[in-house]
Amino acid sequence: MDYVIILGKAGTSKECPFDADEVWGVNNVPTHPDFCGSLSGIKILDKGQGYTKAEISFEGDGEGIEGHIIVNNGSVETINVTGIGKGFTSPPKVIINGDGQGAMAEVTVFPLRKFHKLFAFDLLDDWYIKSMKPFAPIMSWQEYADIKYPLEEIIKTFNTRYFTNTVSYMIAYAAYLKIPKLAIYGVDTAFGAPYAQENRGVEYWIGRAEERGIEVYVPDASQLKRTVSGVMYGERDHCNAMLYLHERINLINTLPQQGSYSDALKSQNAWWVLMPKEDEAKAHGVVINKLPQGGMNFSCPQEYLADIQMPPETWEYLRNILVNLEKDGKLPFPVITAYEKLILANPMGGN
Repeated sequence: MDYVIILGKAGTSKECPFDADEVWGVNNVPTHPDFCGSLSGIKILDKGQGYTKAEISFEGDGEGIEGHIIVNNGSVETINVTGIGKGFTSPPKVIINGDGQGAMAEVTVFPLRKFHKLFAFDLLDDWYIKSMKPFAPIMSWQEYADIKYPLEEIIKTFNTRYFTNTVSYMIAYAAYLKIPKLAIYGVDTAFGAPYAQENRGVEYWIGRAEERGIEVYVPDASQLKRTVSGVMYGERDHCNAMLYLHERINLINTLPQQGSYSDALKSQNAWWVLMPKEDEAKAHGVVINKLPQGGMNFSCPQEYLADIQMPPETWEYLRNILVNLEKDGKLPFPVITAYEKLILANPMGGN
């Protein structure tokens, strides 16, 4: 392979040329309407006449397109799509049956894209796995893998276990194979969005790929090129703290449920980076329950340390919340240790 495309399903995915030797998809990309041969539009060519009722059906090499016709004054007034379908390599034939005559319509469909590998590392249920299988073999270390991901070999090659999401694993695999050219579309983890904190791992592995002489292309519109402070990962764009799992969850409970747009973004970032990911929760037996007012309670049989990263403004935001809670005498006992680490210890980069 000389050229590989890694594809997510965010905005710049629409720019993907699909012209590489191989296209690797993030697990849920193939089922995205833009890529799975689904209906993209429907147009009434002739409304016909004499109808009191009409039904619509579609004939083609895919399945699942469904619609409902609204008749008005004897003509087909509207076709409401109730199912966009999938698997169409060309637009299906539209058939309108009823007690009138002359009604005609046509549809357009998104291209049915070819994927060579799908990457997935979560514990997926059977339905999800079966929905992926028709599109491409799955690469994973989970038991459902069609192709085994060489995790330990990659860790040994690069001397790191720094992976933050599926895309970072995909780039690491490309770097491991020393593929000459790599393009990354649809990976637009914007700041303020839940996946923003995972950007750092993606940026890190882009650097490791380039270190091995790989040409990496990212579309100009990708949020990967738009960091909050204007500097890339590693240039004091982040802060580190070591917090216990149970403290992270209790710290989430101190975040406000409403406020200004700016504070909402900071709170969203803090929530995401503090919330244990599913695999962490399972590994440490964490049981989390959401409460009616937006809070959470939990049980955790054992604690463990985790390195978390936050932009400086989110760091300061959390510190201010804890300081104000202390002033009001409302600092929850379970976050006292977190308070000491975040404020009293004043770790490097903590402002």
